[in-house]
Amino acid sequence: MLLLPTLTVWLYFFHAVCRGQQASSFWRKPNVTVSRTDRVSLAEAALQKAITFLDTTAQFSDAADTYGTAGVLYSQLAEFDLATNQTKYADTLEQYFSLASTTLTGFQAANFTGELNYGHGAAVAFATYKTKAFLNYAEQVWSTVKTFTLSQSDVNAGSIPLKAFTINPTCGGITTAGGTFREKNSTSSDINIQATGLSALLAEGTGEETYLEAAKESADFISNHLLNAQHIVQDGLSVGTNDFCSLNQETDQESYNSGLMIEGLAILYSISRNATIFDTIGKMVTAAMQYSGWQEGSNGIIANGASKLSDNMLPRALTTVIARNATTSTLKSYIGAYLGVQFNAVMDLATANGSNVYAGSWNGPPSANFSPVNQTNAIQALMSVINLPNITSSTNTSNTVLPPSSASVTSPTSLPSKAPDILPTPPPRKTPKIGLIVGATLGGLVLVTGVTVGTILLQRRRSVISVAINPFSVQLTNPAPSLPRTGKPKPFSQAPILRQGSTSQSDSARSRTSRLPTDRLLSLLHRRMDNVESGDGDKPPDYPVTESGH
Repeated sequence: MLLLPTLTVWLYFFHAVCRGQQASSFWRKPNVTVSRTDRVSLAEAALQKAITFLDTTAQFSDAADTYGTAGVLYSQLAEFDLATNQTKYADTLEQYFSLASTTLTGFQAANFTGELNYGHGAAVAFATYKTKAFLNYAEQVWSTVKTFTLSQSDVNAGSIPLKAFTINPTCGGITTAGGTFREKNSTSSDINIQATGLSALLAEGTGEETYLEAAKESADFISNHLLNAQHIVQDGLSVGTNDFCSLNQETDQESYNSGLMIEGLAILYSISRNATIFDTIGKMVTAAMQYSGWQEGSNGIIANGASKLSDNMLPRALTTVIARNATTSTLKSYIGAYLGVQFNAVMDLATANGSNVYAGSWNGPPSANFSPVNQTNAIQALMSVINLPNITSSTNTSNTVLPPSSASVTSPTSLPSKAPDILPTPPPRKTPKIGLIVGATLGGLVLVTGVTVGTILLQRRRSVISVAINPFSVQLTNPAPSLPRTGKPKPFSQAPILRQGSTSQSDSARSRTSRLPTDRLLSLLHRRMDNVESGDGDKPPDYPVTESGH
């Protein structure tokens, strides 16, 4: 009797999960139809265009404002070589990093955004080229930023030497350790998440426990304080005692915050293979690709704020998830479709006439004016699809004008031979087999479900009391009360954890049983254990009473 409704509920659940991880029919052009060779050429042409705007100090004009953006470009040069299995920019980057170090000393950046961009770039360059100089640069940045990161001892003391205010040791009853201050200013109390990725990259590249622990502490801080119930990362938190743990909330959250955490967690997962981190990544990635706060309507194109600006962090994070195999095959396809939307929007709507200059909004219109931020955002979208397998056609169906072959653009012969330009399309005659596979799969699932339900029913006949099994006991952070935010969703640490074998029926049964008197419960248990019939005066043996038991 219970088999049909149980199976129906299971199928509805399975259908809902699948629907939650597939491309929306409203997304604009999720399929990438440009060959891999052309994708590589497009990305490198955009990189080369950006390089032409660097001055003799390897900076964009007005370095005080664009210093951090040059660091993003350095990281992208190393990422491009890593994606295409080359060392084209190795020597160039060594020169750039040396010059950038001198530039930083000259004007002293007010915040860590720029330095962390260079740290990220140096760590990626070390992973790509295995050159010790890049590791040294990354470690120098990490050491500087570490002095502005709260340790548990700092929290216990209530202060750090570089800040002129008392630090709140907890927010919502949870330690504030692990957060990094956004600015160097001695009176700025804002903490954000930017250091997570660098610590994780260094842990992955060196295997040193110091970096791994720093990455974990940062991830714990974000999970406890900045990750909301919708699995979206909020901008920051003020930890001064007079700030009352206020969140730096905006009308719409920015996609780069979630991107930074997703990237850091994906790298952490590649080190630990922790199932809870894997699950968290899946929830965050799904939420990020569906969040209306940074999408243009329902077309799926990233558009932050009132100006509908693009972003490089979320595409980079999603590429990292795929590269680290930190997702299921279903979600990987979902990510590929989302990145395809960004790639096609950049090529169709944000540039024109083969200029290789890109606008700030990927919804268009194109712009003839070069902007370092706009260019590096677009470069990330272009590079994010280089190694995607979801090619449906070798025909260039977009309005893109492809760059001509030249010395500055990678030729097809320089690409790794193991990566084909296009995946073969299955012939139509094999299509009917898909139905057979789906039918066989569903039939197998029905059979397994039937056997499972039958086994459960048999066991329930033999036992009155069933114990719920919870193998998913490992958590990224300890559950704790939420921050005192009226009307806001509960933090991630209070989200319910999936328990294998638990059902609403068993929860209801436990609730009813818990209302029975203790002597009645013991009597029922005694009769079941001794296999005796109910009778008047039949009582269980006496049990000793302790001070803590009742």
